[in-house]
Amino acid sequence: MSSIRTNAHTTRFRAAAAAFTMLVLVGCGEGSVSDPPAPQAEAPGLLRRVTSDTELENLLKSAIRAAPSTDQLAVAVAAPAAAFSGTYTQEARVDEADTVRYDGSLLFVAPSRSFSCCFVADPLAAGPANPPPLPDRSIRILRTNPTAATASPVGRIPLESGVSVQGLYTTGDRLVALTSEAYFGTFGQFWIGLPYWAPRKFGLRIFDIVDPVAPRTLFTASLDGTFVDSRRVGDRIYVVSRYAPRVLLDAPGRAAADSASLASLLPQITVNGASRPLVDPLRCYVTNDASDSDSAVITSITVIPVSNPGDFTTTCYNEDAYGLYMSEQSIYLTQYRVAAGVPGSGSGQRTRIHRFEISGAAPVYRGSAEIDGAVWTGGQADFRMSEANGLLRVMTSDAVNDATDNVDHRLYVLRQSSARTELEIVGQLPNSRRPEEIGKPNESLFGVRFLADRAFAATFRRIDPLYAFDLTDPTDPRIAGSLELPGFSDLLHPVSASLLLGIGQADNGGVRVALFDVSRLDQPREVGGYTYGAAGTYSEARHDRHAFAYLADVNGVDHFAVPVNLYSSDGQYRFISSSLQLFEVRNKTQPASTLLIEAGRVVARTTTSQVPAYPVARARVPAPDQRLLCGGRRGSGRELGPAGTGKRALLIPVSLLQGVLGAGAILPAGLLPRISGPRGSPQCLSCWPA
Repeated sequence: MSSIRTNAHTTRFRAAAAAFTMLVLVGCGEGSVSDPPAPQAEAPGLLRRVTSDTELENLLKSAIRAAPSTDQLAVAVAAPAAAFSGTYTQEARVDEADTVRYDGSLLFVAPSRSFSCCFVADPLAAGPANPPPLPDRSIRILRTNPTAATASPVGRIPLESGVSVQGLYTTGDRLVALTSEAYFGTFGQFWIGLPYWAPRKFGLRIFDIVDPVAPRTLFTASLDGTFVDSRRVGDRIYVVSRYAPRVLLDAPGRAAADSASLASLLPQITVNGASRPLVDPLRCYVTNDASDSDSAVITSITVIPVSNPGDFTTTCYNEDAYGLYMSEQSIYLTQYRVAAGVPGSGSGQRTRIHRFEISGAAPVYRGSAEIDGAVWTGGQADFRMSEANGLLRVMTSDAVNDATDNVDHRLYVLRQSSARTELEIVGQLPNSRRPEEIGKPNESLFGVRFLADRAFAATFRRIDPLYAFDLTDPTDPRIAGSLELPGFSDLLHPVSASLLLGIGQADNGGVRVALFDVSRLDQPREVGGYTYGAAGTYSEARHDRHAFAYLADVNGVDHFAVPVNLYSSDGQYRFISSSLQLFEVRNKTQPASTLLIEAGRVVARTTTSQVPAYPVARARVPAPDQRLLCGGRRGSGRELGPAGTGKRALLIPVSLLQGVLGAGAILPAGLLPRISGPRGSPQCLSCWPA
């Protein structure tokens, strides 16, 4: 999550407290007491509505009896311009959970989901020699002051030991926290291992933050299952989870399944201490595919209105969910599959997609499709799916048995059938008319971005092109042009209709930030860029868009920040520093004269051992007396804090961002929480007035 603030009374850029913060179920149940609707006749599709409790119970028990042993099982565009930037999202009006939120006044910092991280301590009482103790595990609340360029702790929300936060949402005067006891990383094939992720529980808590000094708990829910992902559209939060009956996990349990009650085979929800079924069988779907009829896994979509959380609804179906993409109109849930292929032709990797429309209080199943290749290959792969004008565009990759070219990439355009409960393929690449492959032989697919009727994709191995696709005619998509690059981009961000920003890897292994003119799809060109370090150099923004901050049109200038963990370029893999690189894009309405400018940087950590216990962050401006103390820790045992304590910390001068970004910059806690140390050992840094 990142936030940047502007002021109408000045022409200079303003940064907010979280300004460049780099931190780092259509049916199954309902919260209201109304009866579920009677089953309705629906057109046949890959999923069909359950007709009775008995039907669902018999299907689940049959699947449990047929289950293999556990050993076998184990085998958008950024948000519209505002006074401050919010969490970076794929779709403009589809919010995403993040561990740091900023609403323009209050800053919320939650313990990370993957390790103990990102704390904010109270102000120092006796100077740098006596740093504050680590606070209790909690969600920290700070009030920012743009004029004084400070942030002050005002409240906290305690969390139980072992509970981490998957992400936060803020809407109006309410804060929503998604909690969990475990973190399973990105989507992908690892979900196949049932014992790995089941059984689990996760939670959702809603707080009244009208008085941030004393936030009140309004709603607490604990759900059986494993959290997959969530999104927010307006007042509704959509939570996707997966559940497997506990009896699946051991032979005695499977043997006793026939005598189990249906309720014991379905997930439960505990709301404010009272437990009840999460799903209602008559609000569930089951597969029409005979090959999948033995699935006892339940995927749920729970819709929770923040203003009235007790009135939640849940929709479920008995298939796996390996990933999620969501637009303002639809939720698309995907499942990784392996089909028997022609010997020597490929791996048979396929992706099944289910579409649920979200126009009402509960999602409604609209259709499915199955396409060749896999979508969820790690990183920010959800960018490989995009809905626009009623069309779903998808990029897949498929490992094939061909020594000369071991991977095939495909582009699909799908549309809701008007006659059937189905997503029909209306266009794809390659095809018999346009046989040119996406990517050169053996090239992997990295950054993908769909923008209106265009798409861009970066591949990497030898030639490293950036491909531009024309999707104007969805029945005839085509490769319009390409640009050979010294490296590739993992994250592609639209600066304007004519400009595309890429963050990825340079040809020498370093981090590359580059700007492309795509006003002509047949002739994309690079108009500026910067390379940092060499092999080993890393930026979290490459794989987590929430580590990327972008604020557009601040008096005609765009500002963004990228965290960089720098390694030496001498081939010795020596860690040098963790920094926050600050950039400007000027003249973006005129691609021929657009400038990408490195505006400055904040160095959070270096390998220099002779620096003071509280090293002052480097800057091109003098350090004044007013400073911010920053420190951090992680759960693997390596901590940061003052010298002599096994920890490290640093003082950042208030003028640092003021000098780089303009007077009035805010430096609240969470300034640098996503800055990481040596690869594989991330740090978390937070700041407070010293």
